Amino acid sequence: MTVISPYFHPAKLISYDKIKRTAKVGIVGLTDGVPEGITAMLAYPIGDDDLDTERELKAGADIWVFFEQGDTSMPVIAFYRRHGEGAVVDTRRIRQENIELLARAQITLSAANLIAMSAQSVTIDAQSMTINADNLSINAAINHSGDQNTSGTITASNDVNGGGISLKGHMHSGVRSGSSNSGPPH
Repeated sequence: MTVISPYFHPAKLISYDKIKRTAKVGIVGLTDGVPEGITAMLAYPIGDDDLDTERELKAGADIWVFFEQGDTSMPVIAFYRRHGEGAVVDTRRIRQENIELLARAQITLSAANLIAMSAQSVTIDAQSMTINADNLSINAAINHSGDQNTSGTITASNDVNGGGISLKGHMHSGVRSGSSNSGPPH
């Protein structure tokens, strides 16, 4: 065991083992000439229990390490190091294979300008859903089952079909002259 100062030391993340929750790190002055580095543990912030969540770590990241009880054979990754100029501004990114937001009561997404979602498939499972919008545009082939109640006008630029009968192209049989009623469409 070699004892070193309790301060943070600059290091480089060489690889990450997501199953064991360890990483290989290179530490200047300690692992020089050892390209595979040494095994380091990870420090997780309060609220991020490693049994319940994972953080995606990329090889090559500049990091800070400290040594558990000052023992240089027991490095612990604490933080990423800052890079200063050239970094992304005004954007918080979370990258992971899967992300879950789990709330016991409510999740609120609020943005002044835009909330954009893009996916191959989106599923919304709710007992009720309300969309409040001044204008709603849906560009899709829609398959609908269940009852629909509409208050207001429905306008179609092409045609409307109900029960397999075209509103635009259906014919009436038994047409009578004058003020008589015609037969049903067919």
